[in-house]
Amino acid sequence: MKKILENRSAILEKRPMHMTDSVTHDAQTMARTIVKTFGAGLGVKEIIHRLASVLKISDRQAKSIYYGEPITITAEVFLRMLAAYHRNLGRLQEKAEQEAAIYRALNDEWEEKWGTSFCGGELSSFENALAEQCAEPFTIGNGLTG
Repeated sequence: MKKILENRSAILEKRPMHMTDSVTHDAQTMARTIVKTFGAGLGVKEIIHRLASVLKISDRQAKSIYYGEPITITAEVFLRMLAAYHRNLGRLQEKAEQEAAIYRALNDEWEEKWGTSFCGGELSSFENALAEQCAEPFTIGNGLTG
């Protein structure tokens, strides 16, 4: 029985399936997420070619998926897309965590260097900015008068 199910599953994975609107939208979203990891500054042809290489499909199929056109693909291709999507989500998450750490470090450095030396949104002088304390802390309410 198990062997029959495995054979049936293998047959269904290779069988073309027509993509409905929701599957087309999901495929397009996944393709665009995968493309984000290719880097900035690439042309459309290069993006489509790299997407086709990742998914092991033709450039025409990759273009149709990227632009959300309804096409017929096999479940095997869709499963490859899911796997690539999940791999790339992990990469994007790591990249976001690294960028957040950089911004936190820059923010901490700014706070250590300047602290509360901005009085009412203006810095009185660069030389004594670190030693200067505001008479009253700047808030949105008292900074927008006039």
